[in-house]
Amino acid sequence: MIKIKLKTTEWLKILVLLLVFVVGSTASYQILKRPARLPIFNPADINPAVVDDDLERIGRGHRVGDFSLTDQWGEPADSSVLSGKIYVADFFFTTCPTICIEMGKNFQKIQAAYIDQPKLNLVSHTVMPEVDSVEVMQSYGDRIGAVKGKWHLLTGEKEELYRLARRQYFAVMEQGASFDEHDFIHTENVILIDEKKRIRGFYDGTDDVQMEQLILDIQILLDTK
Repeated sequence: MIKIKLKTTEWLKILVLLLVFVVGSTASYQILKRPARLPIFNPADINPAVVDDDLERIGRGHRVGDFSLTDQWGEPADSSVLSGKIYVADFFFTTCPTICIEMGKNFQKIQAAYIDQPKLNLVSHTVMPEVDSVEVMQSYGDRIGAVKGKWHLLTGEKEELYRLARRQYFAVMEQGASFDEHDFIHTENVILIDEKKRIRGFYDGTDDVQMEQLILDIQILLDTK
């Protein structure tokens, strides 16, 4: 067996290199295991077509504000319903024959994934309250399996729904020259809101891949301390 004799200074160099390696490896592990952080969206970050003109330059501090609507059970639903909650919001109408069907199916998947997580809610706002009464919304909710207290289907005054869609969630597009506050163009936008009422993501509610990403992003928010 060959014995290698090293000077004290050489041993110190080896120990220093080993220490650097261990520290570097530990730091890298901590960085890699650190959860991803989701962006925070403000009006200036969003397609101007879904933002009211006077909000387009706001680049920080946006939070979803207070609202007053009614849920599918006929109970008043205001901002306190979602206090401290992470939630997913969309806009739909019960007679929609196209994208609403796919969006509803994907909301069912989200509900199933987090059915036992009390901090996560789903919120679907009608864009046709003149059709979607409380009774109609309750029947629709029963058909799609909306769980009471988990998935809120909201109706109310059309002006209030428009305000939320255009000035809070940035979820519907204006109709052009003939547009007024009583008209909507429905989109597939699904919005992720954190417990501080900040917008953390926009997703295509008809796209299965984006909906799977949304489910993962919800977990990132839940894991964020």
